[in-house]
This record gives sequence, structure tokens and C-alpha cells, in this order.
Amino acid sequence: MKNKGWTKLWREQFNHWLSEKRPWCDGYAWTYLYSQANYKKGMVNFRNEYISIDRGQYITSKLKLSNKFGWTYRHVENFLKALKNDEMITYRTTNRYIVVTIVNYNTFQGSDDEIDEQIDEQVKNRLRTDDEQVKNEATQLRRIKKEKKEKKVNNKVDLFENKSKDFINTFNEFKKMREKNKKKMTEYAIELLIKKLGKLTDNENEQIAIMERSIENCWQGIFPLDNNPKKSQDDILKEWNNEKE
Repeated sequence: MKNKGWTKLWREQFNHWLSEKRPWCDGYAWTYLYSQANYKKGMVNFRNEYISIDRGQYITSKLKLSNKFGWTYRHVENFLKALKNDEMITYRTTNRYIVVTIVNYNTFQGSDDEIDEQIDEQVKNRLRTDDEQVKNEATQLRRIKKEKKEKKVNNKVDLFENKSKDFINTFNEFKKMREKNKKKMTEYAIELLIKKLGKLTDNENEQIAIMERSIENCWQGIFPLDNNPKKSQDDILKEWNNEKE
């Protein structure tokens, strides 16, 4: 079973004979600090001066702490700086005293309800922070994705820039035929096909005729024109490959 919650700490224990042995360890000195802090807002008389302090604050002096802990003055200064750097306390110094504020005071001296309330608030704050961070990251990713898409569109060469309306219509029919045969063309495949048409012939009318013949025969590819319409796709492909060799 894990120990949770809090226990009451008797402040007078630090004046008991058990606490007379000096010097104190850092842990005992830390316990002393948070146990001496005011439980509620009020007025404190320090060297005949009435000072207003808040809950979780403790007014003392470095000299007083030096005597109480059995430490040197420098040791007290280094100890307070270490607690501050670890976000355990904050403190402000005057020429007569220091005001030590215990960070998360309720964790050490609050009731169970107060501790639960503080923890719930911390969790809510963290969740809000995490939500905002996730939203910011998502917004940034969408922006990057949009920029990449726009850059891709801007850099993309218009393959049909100089093509006639008849060429574009015929090509669209060729695409539909491929899709109907479950051979949908990718953008890269379209680019390759246009380049291949240009290698077969520079004449646009012949390019249109090549695509029309493939549409008529439900061919997936395009091949050079010839005067024998009865040839099969395999025969044409074989002849074309032989010519290339």
C-alpha cells in the first residue's frame, strides 16, 4: 500500500530536545521552513514591525535561520538559492528580514479536500496546455501540408498546355476506358503516356488517332500507327519492340 495524503506536523518539535543536535540536515531544515509558514493570511510581528503576509509565507532572517539550523551564513544562502532554483520556494529580501513563500503550500499543509482541489486544478491546467499545444501542432502541420501542395502545383508542368481541345477530349476518353477496365492511371503514368505519344509522332492528329485506336480495341497502352488494322495488341507491341532493337 502506497502512503498518500498528509500528516499533521507539530511545530514545537523543532524546540524539542530531539532537535537540539546541530547542524540540521537539509531535509529537516526544509521541513522546518514549510511547517513555520502561516496557515492563513494575517499580520506578523517581526522585531516590533507588523507585517502583512499571505497563506504559505514565513518571515524570518538569514541570521535567524543560521542559528536555528546550526549552519554558516553562506550555507543558508546557498540552501535558499537551491530551493528557489528547484521551484520549491520563492523569497524576497529586505535589509531587516526575508519573506519565504512555500510553492504548492497546500501539498504540505492542506486538507485532503484542498489537496484534491489543487491537484484537479493542476491537471486541468496541464490538459488545457496540452490541448493548445496539440491544436498548434495540428495547425502548423496543415499549413506545411498546404504549402507543399501549393508548391507542387506551381512546379508541375502543364502537359496539355499546347494541346488542342480534340486531343484533350480524346485523352479523357482514353482515361475513362482505362478506369472502366480497372486500370486507372496515376499522374506519373499520364506524364509517361504523353511523352510516349510525342516520341511516336509529332503530328497531333496522328497522336489522336493512336489513342482512338487504343480506345476502340480496349488496349491499355498506345502503339505506332500501321496499315494493318487486324493486328492484335501483342503483334503491334512485338513489332514495335523489334524496331527499337
